[in-house]
Amino acid sequence: MVLLKNKIFSIVLATSLLWTANTVLAESVAIKYDQIFIADKGLVVKNLLTGQLNQCTTPPLLDPAGNDVTNSLATATDIVIKRNYAIVTVHPVDSQGNTAADTVTVDVSKCLDKKTILVKECISTVDLDKGILTIPCVKINGAIVTVNMDRRGNSSNWEVSFFQNNSNMANYSHDDDDDEEVDDDDKKNKDKRKNH
Repeated sequence: MVLLKNKIFSIVLATSLLWTANTVLAESVAIKYDQIFIADKGLVVKNLLTGQLNQCTTPPLLDPAGNDVTNSLATATDIVIKRNYAIVTVHPVDSQGNTAADTVTVDVSKCLDKKTILVKECISTVDLDKGILTIPCVKINGAIVTVNMDRRGNSSNWEVSFFQNNSNMANYSHDDDDDEEVDDDDKKNKDKRKNH
């Protein structure tokens, strides 16, 4: 009997810990590119670098089908950004006053001005007559810098003369290259096609 009580207590404790953990892990903020998306009884977007409000979420806010979902966001609490969409957790109230959890998908493509880096910004150049090699896109400790190298005499040996931040790559994140996120199912299907 004591063993049964201990098992029941363990199950109840584990269930409450899992529920608490899920509550704590819910995110009311999501970041994509230079934008912070905040779900708090609505949807607010701020510029990550300046903190300024982005007016891209002025009503009407539309779902993928073009329906206005602005009023549905009045109980928004959590958000995830997937491609050009915000998936927002809401808690609508039914006619008896009961709340339920649901999601609303919002097209936020107008908020996502992706910075385009031209290929020419990262092409290395060399002047063999002057013995100068410039490498514009070198990642050092998470920062993208431009490295200048000088050739030692007429040899094939080069040494770094100096490096500086590459202003064209300011605020670049490797995650920006992953804009078209691939769903696990899409990736599996692509891998299957590749193997056949």
